[in-house]
Amino acid sequence: MKNHRLSLFPYLFFVAVIMLLTAGCTSKTTSWIEGIRYSGPSKTLPVKNESLKEIAQLLKQETNASLAVRVPHEKESRPVNLLLTDKYLKVSFYLTHMFGPTETLLNNETQYYLQKITPILSKYPNILIQVIGHAYDEGKPAQMQHYADLRAISVAEYLFNNGLKQEILAKGCSDFIPRVQCDLSKPHTLCSGKNRRVDLFIYTDKADLITKCK
Repeated sequence: MKNHRLSLFPYLFFVAVIMLLTAGCTSKTTSWIEGIRYSGPSKTLPVKNESLKEIAQLLKQETNASLAVRVPHEKESRPVNLLLTDKYLKVSFYLTHMFGPTETLLNNETQYYLQKITPILSKYPNILIQVIGHAYDEGKPAQMQHYADLRAISVAEYLFNNGLKQEILAKGCSDFIPRVQCDLSKPHTLCSGKNRRVDLFIYTDKADLITKCK
């Protein structure tokens, strides 16, 4: 009998530790923890910006997006992907075809996801929205900057025309920030298409605004 009691000690100790760790978690806290898939090093610190955390969770639920904290996921497999930091929430679109060569108008798939995003953002009047457009392999640098600008403006106009009253800034970054590197000596329609895109950045403080293409 004595040996039997000793063999149970590690198990009971383990159960006690689990009970202590979970005792302070409400169902709401547990739900929030389970709702975020952390990426990067295990020492990643939680984000303290409560407004951005709330917006990120709502967008995740509405668009079935993946949500990374501080460190982007290595591979993105969903149409909408979110990156949450203390300074901004980045909304990236990984659509089959966002813009073709020299195209600047929004297609139906892009509008579909913007329609899901817009009502959520409209609930936060104090946020600042930055739209950044990108180009890739579409002529000379001046031409690519032009297409990148127009793509950002197309999304900004859509957001404004569909009810967003917050400050919306549109900026083109030419081909300075490709999502993937393509071999331009080979057919690269699909590869280049991943780089012709628009990203959204949501801020709660204008001082955090990204001003350079990097």
